[in-house]
Amino acid sequence: MGGVSSGGEDWRALAHAEQLLDLRRDAEAEQRFRDVLASDPQSVRALLGLGRALNRQDRHAEAERAVRSAVALDPEHAGGYQVLVDILCDRRDGPAAVAAAETALSLAPHDFTSHYQHARALLSQRRPRVRDAYEAALRAVDLAPHSPDAHNLVGLCLDALGYHDHAQAAFRNALAIDPLHTLAQNNLAATEMDRGRLGHAAGMLRSAVGNDPQEKRLHQNLDAVLLLLGRRVLWSLFGAAVVLGIMLAAGAPWWARALGGVAYVGAVALLVHRVRAELPAGVSQWGRGLWGRTRWTGRYLMMLLVLLSVGVLLLAFAPYAVATAAGLALASSLQVLGLVCVLGWLGYAVVNLVRGR
Repeated sequence: MGGVSSGGEDWRALAHAEQLLDLRRDAEAEQRFRDVLASDPQSVRALLGLGRALNRQDRHAEAERAVRSAVALDPEHAGGYQVLVDILCDRRDGPAAVAAAETALSLAPHDFTSHYQHARALLSQRRPRVRDAYEAALRAVDLAPHSPDAHNLVGLCLDALGYHDHAQAAFRNALAIDPLHTLAQNNLAATEMDRGRLGHAAGMLRSAVGNDPQEKRLHQNLDAVLLLLGRRVLWSLFGAAVVLGIMLAAGAPWWARALGGVAYVGAVALLVHRVRAELPAGVSQWGRGLWGRTRWTGRYLMMLLVLLSVGVLLLAFAPYAVATAAGLALASSLQVLGLVCVLGWLGYAVVNLVRGR
């Protein structure tokens, strides 16, 4: 990116700083940009790079100040407004993002990035203007048909409009251009999760994490896979508790209950193994931190999993008297919790899939 400079700009240092940004070494890049600005405080290129580095570190307010300084120095530079859109979208300041995007569009109407950022800004509104964003994303594709980012954004718009098959096709178009496009892999995995295809989604996320292990959205969606898997197990536990409770009330012998319990445990183990096999290596250790990372709805789900698991095991394998007492206690607990309503609610509340653009 070019811009107004006081004249002493160190182009080699700037190139190195931008290379560090490409490598996701954001803290080092920040320091390099600050070194340039120490000798040339009016370097627009350095200010924009500093804004990008700070934004990557979730220091959005500092990033906005740096980029607005660059824009003030060179108000005719569309690239400054394009960077500003990224920051304002991350700050969830939709109106300001649209204003910055429209300025960039007026300055560079034939630059695909202007249309791309305009679409992003329109999607960032509290009430996203999805159809307008879709038109802007299509214009970006027209101007840059070989840009995987543009195809990925078209996919996001189609997904938001409810055209999920077409959205998947757009994500696959992005991946045909760049097989390592992390966000397209992430978004395609999210659509697979929406369809309940956890194994496919986990495999895609594993590949994406291998390509870009520092991308936060991938880790959030891996958490979502685990929570969705937990929700499936929770439903199955509820079903198993009902069946075993009926067997217990009918006076079924212990061996029949135990045989049903063994069959159920085997089926759940197979389900968990099939999904886990598609997840990245070391997911068991990483998954132990899920309690601290998830929202309270996810924690509630995990507590229900423990409660129902203990109840089902007692119903299946405990002697008749103990199983009966456990069944009555479990029924009372579930009645208080209103489990059927809770399970339906958790279906919407517990998982927050994160798309990327």
